[in-house]
Amino acid sequence: MSGSPNFRGIYVFHPPPPGRPPVAIYVSRLLNQHLSCSTVFHNSSEMLSVQILSPEGLFGSPHRSLRVTSVYLLRTNRPPYRSIPPERIFSFLPYPHLVLGDFNLHHPLADPCRSLSEREFTISTHYFDAAFDVPYHLLNTPGVYTGFPFDTITRPSVLDLAFANTALSSLVSSRDTTLPSTSSDHVPCEVTLKPPLVMLPPPTPHWALLDLDAVGKALDTFTILPCPEWPTPNSLSRWFDISATRLTSLITSHAPSKRPCPRSKPWWSPRLSSLRRE
Repeated sequence: MSGSPNFRGIYVFHPPPPGRPPVAIYVSRLLNQHLSCSTVFHNSSEMLSVQILSPEGLFGSPHRSLRVTSVYLLRTNRPPYRSIPPERIFSFLPYPHLVLGDFNLHHPLADPCRSLSEREFTISTHYFDAAFDVPYHLLNTPGVYTGFPFDTITRPSVLDLAFANTALSSLVSSRDTTLPSTSSDHVPCEVTLKPPLVMLPPPTPHWALLDLDAVGKALDTFTILPCPEWPTPNSLSRWFDISATRLTSLITSHAPSKRPCPRSKPWWSPRLSSLRRE
């Protein structure tokens, strides 16, 4: 890890020398002040990961770790015809994992309008199948180009791909290419993460604080609606539902409401709390 000479608010993570690394990950110093960021090397200058740790959980989720992996695949003459096999890129992790970079692959799921040769399709399918088997989910919007060659002969393409594993996919808010140009033939791709939507449990009666005296007095004056004189299955069911609703409403009106927190468990008790403290 090193500081950026032109941007003092940025840390640069890159593979160790020798040579000029083809991949790097830039991390804000502000983020590094609040979270622990460490480098994960993969014995390859074309692949680098940064592990982000937080003891309190990340993005409002129970996960305390996030891995971001940057890859740059070079073409080779031996199978799998790229510099890093897919099994090394897409591995199972129990916490969120974001994989992104220049894969140098053409696949119809990312670029459905492109005409592919059998060789291109076979090579790219090997990587996409390996990702989906773990599983990882493709974040690219199909047909949104990420590479725009400077010449007027080569058509635009989708070479820059982003994948999220199952633990991360629910935290992805969007992925777009609307950032300003970097003077490269590849446009920046922005992946936005957000906290998961937490559905708060509805209020429930606090039965332990039920006012039994008030309930008893209310039941003394409670009357049940008369049963239908010539009941049918539908009319009898409707009469029962109305009566049960009136009785339930009468009882719950004398019990204060409580709203359990999202992480509360219905089977938890004060006894368990005391045992946990011990």
